[in-house]
Amino acid sequence: MSANADLISGREFYLRLIRKLSHRGVLPALIKLQRLSDSEQDSMGALLERRAAETPTQVGLRFEDEVYTWAEINEWSNRCAHALKAVGVGKGDVVAIFLTNRSTYIPVAMGALKLGAIGALINIGLQGDVLANSLRKAAPKALVVGEELLPSLQTIPETELPAECFLAEEAGSTPLPAGFRSLTAATESAASTSLPETAAVSFGDPAFYVYTSGTTGMPKCAINKHRRLFMGGLFAGKALREIGPDDVIYCPLPMYHVTALMGGWFACLFTGATFALARGFSASNFWNDIRKHNATGFNYVGEMARYLWNQPPSPDDRNHRVTNMMGAGLRHEIWDDFKARFGIDAVYEVYGGSESPAGFVNLFNFDRTCGWSPRGMKVAAWDHERNDIVRGTDGRGIALKPGGRGVLLQQISAHQQFDGYTDPEATQSKILRDVFKPGDRWFNSGDLVLNQGHGHIQFVDRLGDTFRWHAENVATTEVEGVINGFAGILEAIVYGVEVPAMEGRAGMARLVVEEPATFDLAGLARHMRAGLPEFAVPRFLRLTNSQTDVTGTFRYKKADLKDEGFRPPGGDRVVLVAPGSDPQDLTDDVEARIRSGEIRL
Repeated sequence: MSANADLISGREFYLRLIRKLSHRGVLPALIKLQRLSDSEQDSMGALLERRAAETPTQVGLRFEDEVYTWAEINEWSNRCAHALKAVGVGKGDVVAIFLTNRSTYIPVAMGALKLGAIGALINIGLQGDVLANSLRKAAPKALVVGEELLPSLQTIPETELPAECFLAEEAGSTPLPAGFRSLTAATESAASTSLPETAAVSFGDPAFYVYTSGTTGMPKCAINKHRRLFMGGLFAGKALREIGPDDVIYCPLPMYHVTALMGGWFACLFTGATFALARGFSASNFWNDIRKHNATGFNYVGEMARYLWNQPPSPDDRNHRVTNMMGAGLRHEIWDDFKARFGIDAVYEVYGGSESPAGFVNLFNFDRTCGWSPRGMKVAAWDHERNDIVRGTDGRGIALKPGGRGVLLQQISAHQQFDGYTDPEATQSKILRDVFKPGDRWFNSGDLVLNQGHGHIQFVDRLGDTFRWHAENVATTEVEGVINGFAGILEAIVYGVEVPAMEGRAGMARLVVEEPATFDLAGLARHMRAGLPEFAVPRFLRLTNSQTDVTGTFRYKKADLKDEGFRPPGGDRVVLVAPGSDPQDLTDDVEARIRSGEIRL
């Protein structure tokens, strides 16, 4: 786990900087980004109108067998805007969008933006209290729900719903619930002309509410202004991916995720490339869909790349036009091999797109990095026991040099704004003050990172996932990386569990393998001990052949695993790996010896 292996060379950084700036369109895009102002009268709705006027007959959206030109997308968005306006939606009002991926999602979202309304992008996996809480935080005036999600909507009281609800039909066979309007009927009878409200929208107006994952509590509702979306789309499309009208960007990610929005849809809107939206992600059909749409790039997130990697090698692995991929969460241990196997030239990893003052983007295509941020960033020493930054004798935080690991902080200033959440208390909880000098303010990312130098960082772990054992800090993602390098491991999820009468948390790994009963445990133990310090070797292994539950954006639900402890319910095989001993099944007798102190961990 060397911190120096992935540091960025100064010579290579400046060579790649010069090469990037020499590409046509990159420098103007970067200059434009520096000049954006909240007061400027412009918006994403106005951008769609300009795109439709410039290239009306070019294909802008593909979904399964459906194909739409930019003019058709704009007119459809106008009809959605008129339908929302007819029920009283106006500037500053919230429209909750609860739709699975389909062509309808784009015009509904853009229609809300054309009115100056705010689209609350609801996670399609939510039900019950969490769904009700997400709606409550947004306080929508109207709701658009897909017929396929009505069962989820029925898990919350009707009193949580706004006064105006539209049902977005697809199959056309679902009866309208009482009090609902048909989106199809409303839009078919609406005008397709542009709306005067669009010209009154400014960069500083809120555009979307994007929710955090909720892996450590109820999802928070992050505010994304038009300026942020404009910056993200312009940067992703022109400065980063350098795509144009001949490109097709394939997106299997849910549209409520910021990578799908800024790295996919808005990048295409800026450049005239075609956005190919998939209903969902399928590892077995992914490359067939890529070939069907003739895609040149795709978006990814979380463990999606690992699912592709775990598919059996095929002669068609390189039979496609894809040259680049953009997203977040490509694991370091498969990064190089993934590129080589599938013939990917560029991995545009991004970080912090949902809420942080300035995201990181792998603009210069280095390997195994979250990317680069040009200003207002520091990696600060972190005290895991106090759960706070380390301050020196002068009361100031300690900034770490390249090679250091600490919490990522991003400065909040007039040029680097933190738009916050709809909950003021949640907003304030993310801000640290007087860190490096009196009066300064910093956004606390809550993530442990490696300072790679020259504005680059590498993700190490979420501070909520990092745990202490034997007075040492264990970064779960690094342990997962080592374990995933052992033959036969399809998936490894590491987390800390409490053990009676012992300080800290012991490491536990849920391992997805083909045959749990015959898996080479002794070989894995030797592999872990060779690649990890003893304190970081998981004491408990939970072997299964069933895939771990993930969120809609392919993040593991570690909180549930932690709650189940080191003797989880169900039929999974659990193995103890005690220091200096061979692995052994965790029987009732072995557990009793752990509790009595006879077996030391």
